[in-house]
Amino acid sequence: MAALSILTCSACGRLDAGPRDMCPACAGALTSMPVEGAGTLVSWTVIRRPPKSFREHGAYCIAIVDLDAGVRITGRLRNTPAHAALGERVSLVGCQDRIPVFALDR
Repeated sequence: MAALSILTCSACGRLDAGPRDMCPACAGALTSMPVEGAGTLVSWTVIRRPPKSFREHGAYCIAIVDLDAGVRITGRLRNTPAHAALGERVSLVGCQDRIPVFALDR
């Protein structure tokens, strides 16, 4: 399984998807920490009219995922599923233009 890098506060331990310069809770220093890309699908939608910078990709799906590590992130959902259910398990399959790409664990 692919891994992601998230931020953790050295002072209070809060996890954050970033990017940030300091912890939003206590202003502590943040360090990068690798985590596995497994999680639960919280929400998703299909972007049918993408902005100019994404037009060559056509329609694509974005998703909000609660990672098992305890942080919520936004990324893409591969293969634009017609019947993805909230609460389904997803796994990170890579990154495209620094954006995490997930696939359903079906």
